[in-house]
Amino acid sequence: MSDLGIGIIGLHNHYHAFPMANYLKRGMAGLRLVAVSDERADIGEAFAREYCAGNYHADYRDLLDRPDVDAVIVTSYTSIHADQVEAAAEAGKPVLLDKPIATNLEDAARIVAASGRVKVMMAHLLRFLPIYRKAWEMVQEGVVGELVSGLYSIRIPADFIKDSPHATSQGWYADVTKSGGGGFIDHGVHFTDFFRWFFASDAKDVVARIASLTYRNLSVEDYGIATYRLKSGAITTVESTWHAAEWYGPIASPDRCTLTGTEGEIELHYQKSPQLEIATRVGSARGRSYFDLQGEDRELVCYRKLLEEFGRYVIEDRAPTPSALDGYHALAMVLAAYESSRLGRTVSLSAEVAAGVS
Repeated sequence: MSDLGIGIIGLHNHYHAFPMANYLKRGMAGLRLVAVSDERADIGEAFAREYCAGNYHADYRDLLDRPDVDAVIVTSYTSIHADQVEAAAEAGKPVLLDKPIATNLEDAARIVAASGRVKVMMAHLLRFLPIYRKAWEMVQEGVVGELVSGLYSIRIPADFIKDSPHATSQGWYADVTKSGGGGFIDHGVHFTDFFRWFFASDAKDVVARIASLTYRNLSVEDYGIATYRLKSGAITTVESTWHAAEWYGPIASPDRCTLTGTEGEIELHYQKSPQLEIATRVGSARGRSYFDLQGEDRELVCYRKLLEEFGRYVIEDRAPTPSALDGYHALAMVLAAYESSRLGRTVSLSAEVAAGVS
């Protein structure tokens, strides 16, 4: 078939929209960027001039009506995701959907239902970082034995979070009706998906504390930490925050993951060196091994790999991974953490999941 015509709906999460547009502009086999939609005309028109021959629409429904748009990337603010995915399903256009899937499980369930009509793939980027893929493959090979615990932590400054490239405030990110929360949900949903991927297990329950510690003038939290007991018996902890000091830029911030197995341990950092350290007492890898990538392979290439995978799923008519259901379960874990913090006790995930889909 001819190239897959791509439309982008919403530039609100510009941290993801612009890198993907850059790869499409540079040229990707089988994919071409056709048009963009955003209700903010100044941002949308400038983006269209740069990336898609001026093809701009204020209303995303007009973009979906274009016959040259075969599939869409949705990087709009979170609370509108369900409406836009349902509209794309009605138009028969597959969707690459930004995280989180939604702000609540009812909307997430709507998206899961829509994924029965068109392909919906979640843009959970950690699954497409080369160094993380390598770590996952080594876990599958049994290099560290059975995974029994995990910790994922990130700290960035709230002032880094902006709702457009030239904005001076957090905008929709700090509007709980549009975002669903602040520093915890923002990256935490990446990490809950990460643990479901690596441990191949859903969460059983969670205990959490979520608060504003540094940026107390924000209307959303800047700090959250949650410990999950998985159905496999493993225990994982997610620390996701915006509470780093202002001078602590995102590339310098500690983004780290520790995975402990019965036969060894993995340390992951995609922002610092070495990116991957493996300690094991089994097999040919016995001892300590270090791996580091440079250039775009270190981080940005995940956007290209994500787009390539999405294109293959659509063109080859295969079920996408991560799926809308993966997005649903990752969100359920995050929302249960908010509930645990609010109630001050352990919260079961079974009730969260039973409220929507199984």
